[in-house]
Amino acid sequence: MMGTRADLPVRHRLVLVAARIVLTLRHPALVARFAMRFGYLPNPAAPSRYNELMLWRKIVDRNPLFVTLTDKLAAKACIRAACPELPIPETLWSGRHAEDIPADLLSGKVVVKPNHGCAMNIFVSEGRPERAEIIRKARRWLRKPYGRRNGEWAY
Repeated sequence: MMGTRADLPVRHRLVLVAARIVLTLRHPALVARFAMRFGYLPNPAAPSRYNELMLWRKIVDRNPLFVTLTDKLAAKACIRAACPELPIPETLWSGRHAEDIPADLLSGKVVVKPNHGCAMNIFVSEGRPERAEIIRKARRWLRKPYGRRNGEWAY
């Protein structure tokens, strides 16, 4: 995060203006979506608000740790290695095809979710929703990559 830009030398401010223009032109859809949602044009070159910083992370920051942390199974392994004493929910099953989920797992209280993405959860209790509905939703989740539309490259 930057201090006040008035404190910067003129040439530094010019570099930030140029960077803002370049980043805006390279990512017009993300900038337009941001402006429509938040009501102002962001400054991705020098973010001063939380939402601008999240936009900056999407278009500038390429920390490889993001790839690990957006993968639910890899994130669990990473956290388990860093903090072995921390309780982590057990993964009961993982696989590539929803139809391979063992039927007996879907008779208890479980949460079905894909390894990628967010806000994709099915809360199962006493066999509801039905297995066919779970498989249909899971196939839809897996059909397309998550995050591309929003510039979330790490997914």
